[in-house]
Amino acid sequence: VSKAEALRFLASYLKVPMEEVIAIGDGKNDIPLLLCAGMPIAMGHAPKEVKECAGYVTLDVAHSGVAAAIRKFVVSQSFGFR
Repeated sequence: VSKAEALRFLASYLKVPMEEVIAIGDGKNDIPLLLCAGMPIAMGHAPKEVKECAGYVTLDVAHSGVAAAIRKFVVSQSFGFR
C-alpha cells in the first residue's frame, strides 16, 4: 500500500483526472504521492527533496500551510477570489 496508489485509486473511483488532483506532502515518503498529482504542494517545513518535487510550496504547519494552499488553489478558484 502506498499513498500514491491510494490516490490513483480514489481519483479513478471518483472519476477525477489526476491532472485535477492536489496532493500536499511534508515527508520524503510523500514524494511518490506528489509525483502523481496534477498539483503537488510541499509544506514549508518539508525537506529540500520534497520541495523539489512540488509545483508550489505553502506555509509550514505552524502557519496553517494546508489551509493557505486550500485558500489559494481551491477557494479562490471556485469563487473567483484572489
